[in-house]
Amino acid sequence: MIIQLQDISIEVERKPIRNMHLSVYPPDARVHLSMPAFLTDEDAKSFLLKKWQWICRNREKVLNQPRQSPREYVSGESHYFLGTRYMLIVEHITTGANSVDVRGNKIIMRCRPTATSENRKAQLQEWYRVQLRAVLTELVNKWTDLLGEPNVTWIIKLMRTEWGSCVYRKRHMIFNLDLARVPMECIEYIVVHELTHLAVQNHGPAFQALMTQRLPNWKVIRKQLNDFIAIPIDNQETEE
Repeated sequence: MIIQLQDISIEVERKPIRNMHLSVYPPDARVHLSMPAFLTDEDAKSFLLKKWQWICRNREKVLNQPRQSPREYVSGESHYFLGTRYMLIVEHITTGANSVDVRGNKIIMRCRPTATSENRKAQLQEWYRVQLRAVLTELVNKWTDLLGEPNVTWIIKLMRTEWGSCVYRKRHMIFNLDLARVPMECIEYIVVHELTHLAVQNHGPAFQALMTQRLPNWKVIRKQLNDFIAIPIDNQETEE
């Protein structure tokens, strides 16, 4: 469903949730509202009108955010890994296996001369996946032990609008592959965030109190993550 407010078209999606979730996404400042299935269209419109100033403020922030040019995965481009900016160097090989390595301030990609930009993109993403899997394995094991949350499963996948998600009934978490680009403390924040959803399914006061207990500086880290320009930010407002 689309709700039109002045010159802004707002996507409205009904979900089996308890609270409203309002987000503004790059690069075009798209506005999306997730709402409980039992609420009416008028409830959605009323909520959006109440949050109108927030919508305008965050759309302006997204539209004014510095952006990277489209990636072609060629030598000289800047790419991020664990929050650090590296220069990509593409080396062509005719024998041996394709590979990606970090050397100093450079990411070295070795591939065939016939590799297309999509091939190189896939190669770098697979390298990111391997690196992120190692990081997440350590962090998830650390926090499931600390919090006494056994039998948790997780996967990595490309996600368009979220850093992570939690299917609490299945004790299953999904982490965005693009987390490989952000600082380590931001990855840890997302791990704690999703594990906390096993206890509290919304983002209300109980969730925030538990997050503060578990990770006292989580709001500072969340801002750092949302301000990180390597990938789109997810500005989320929750109404109880």
